[in-house]
Amino acid sequence: MILGTGSTGKVGQQLVAALKAKGAAFKALARSEASLKALTAQGVEAVKGDLGDPVSLKAALQGVDKLFLLSSASHFDRLEIAAIEAAKAAGVKHIVKLSAQGVSADSSNPLFRAHARAERALEDSGLAYTILRPTFFQQNWVAFYSHAIKAGQPVYVNAGDGRLAWIDTRDIAAVAAAALTEPGHEGLIYDLTGPEALGYAEVTARLGKLLGREVMYVPVSDAAAFQAMQGMGLDAWYAYGMVTLNQGVRRGIAEPTTGTVELVTGAAPSTLDAFLEQNLEAFK
Repeated sequence: MILGTGSTGKVGQQLVAALKAKGAAFKALARSEASLKALTAQGVEAVKGDLGDPVSLKAALQGVDKLFLLSSASHFDRLEIAAIEAAKAAGVKHIVKLSAQGVSADSSNPLFRAHARAERALEDSGLAYTILRPTFFQQNWVAFYSHAIKAGQPVYVNAGDGRLAWIDTRDIAAVAAAALTEPGHEGLIYDLTGPEALGYAEVTARLGKLLGREVMYVPVSDAAAFQAMQGMGLDAWYAYGMVTLNQGVRRGIAEPTTGTVELVTGAAPSTLDAFLEQNLEAFK
């Protein structure tokens, strides 16, 4: 039995679809009543629980032998490390953790340091593990920028001219599903990217051609980005993490591409052009 966390998020919901397609035995951890209802409406076995609630997590882990672990909470490493310990105590044998490209214990980015601490805890746990390190999600274009683009406003990011090997979350989920249902992935770390690195200006230009109108990208300063994110309700820890993430983009950390998606799944990763065409209505 597999337990999935984050099952209504960008990657988690695609993993649910991938596991259903494989006919795998799994259940999903739901933090809220809304998530619980959304999952059960899809015919998914869902259990109410939270990584921050040891009692509910212990109950959810009963009968589970594989765990897909992710958290988007502030200081998420604390939750993930506690979940690793709880999983080990419950008899879980294998954990697949969603991490991020560029993770380093001495990074200036607090998100990367948090992932590094959780990765180290997993490696030291004695459990079988697989770590997924994807780059930026193609789905971010809909989640973060579609409202501005619809309104004819520019996309503002502190990424400069940096290029990113955008990946479709469906490809991340396909790799995760393989790691959770097939042998041979234990002890491995997978760097996951799309097939092409594109800067924000290049993406907005391509999107503009599809829409038949100009879509602007305006590079902004780190300070302006930080203030804007705090204005949207992000706490300082997360906002600083996002700012330094884009500092890394300017230094080229998100540009390299890998062939890992195809290596693991047998299928080439989806292009950003295909994603934009499939989701064009979101930008109109």
